[in-house]
Amino acid sequence: MRRFSALALALVLLGAGTHALAQSFWDDPYFRSLGWPTVAYKLDGIPRFLEERTQLRCPGPEIVRYHGTTLRFRNPLRVHYAFVERVARFEEVVEEVAIPIYGRAPRRIVHHGAYNCRLVRGRRRRVSEHALGNAIDLTGFAFGPLGDREAPDDMPDFFRRAFSVNVKDHWSPRHRRDTRHAIFLHTLIARLSERPDIFRGIVGPPQRRHLSHIHLDAAPWRYTWFHYDVHETAALRSP
Repeated sequence: MRRFSALALALVLLGAGTHALAQSFWDDPYFRSLGWPTVAYKLDGIPRFLEERTQLRCPGPEIVRYHGTTLRFRNPLRVHYAFVERVARFEEVVEEVAIPIYGRAPRRIVHHGAYNCRLVRGRRRRVSEHALGNAIDLTGFAFGPLGDREAPDDMPDFFRRAFSVNVKDHWSPRHRRDTRHAIFLHTLIARLSERPDIFRGIVGPPQRRHLSHIHLDAAPWRYTWFHYDVHETAALRSP
């Protein structure tokens, strides 16, 4: 079944663009097809490819402003109302991952945008999940002071203060003290990769257009396109 799903996704890519473009996906060592979702979702039936001489039409009243449920977003998201439930589940996972690492959840989730009525960059007829309000671009997190909450045993004191985590600087940290942030980001994305009930598509570093953010969507197919070495991540240690 996995092999069939991978072949089907390849055919979709081939039908949507040139052979060279589809092959670039297939040859990329970090691209992984995870097959097709088994549970239907409201936005699955919307065509993702425009026919010739047709114009892109994006949702209107279906787009809502979302501030957050378990956690809050620094700027409200503009997303399709059907996508809100998935984002709320995402917040729960962020909290579950953050507390063992930092002793608290982030005060704010930082993003680069959600709804944006456009095609996929570099693709003439492929509709972006952003055009449906079905994706967000995650850039980082803002954490407040630890206060009187209990700190993890191995957490250095300087993480008791307020700080920020961002994909651009911390996915591949340059300073040893930032390795805890890398562990947080890698663990979060690994956890999300196992949750198709939240996001089905994940794109992040080292992709050229995703060095500063992680794209998260609920497209009708499952895939991941990011990289970190699980052994190196497990070996990361803060001072």
